[in-house]
Amino acid sequence: MPPAERRGPRLLIVPAPDRRVGWALRAANGRQLGVGVRTYRDEDELVDAVRELVIERAALRCTVGQSEARLWAWTAHLPLLSTRPGAGEGGPVARSARGYLRRDQCQAGVEGFLSGLRWIGRELRSGGRGDRRPW
Repeated sequence: MPPAERRGPRLLIVPAPDRRVGWALRAANGRQLGVGVRTYRDEDELVDAVRELVIERAALRCTVGQSEARLWAWTAHLPLLSTRPGAGEGGPVARSARGYLRRDQCQAGVEGFLSGLRWIGRELRSGGRGDRRPW
């Protein structure tokens, strides 16, 4: 299939309280792979943060844990490694969009999220779909 016809994960911009915006990563089938932890003043600030996440994704450290409701969830942390001006402050950047009944399901959710970020990274490097962003 030509690249323009392939379907892959999509980054969605989602409204947040106080006229802010956040993001969610969805698989091609619509299943949520993860959501951003922070919200942003506007779309430009969000785009910068997502680009940094995609660029620095090799440095992500994902942790899994169980909530009081005994559901498993994951959180992705991006340590402050970059010396680029304007780089983020580090800390949690994404989390699971839902709770999982088993630890292995949660770990598979982490892998799906990381795979989705790799896809988005390839789309950004190849110029996405024409002039459009991969979301």
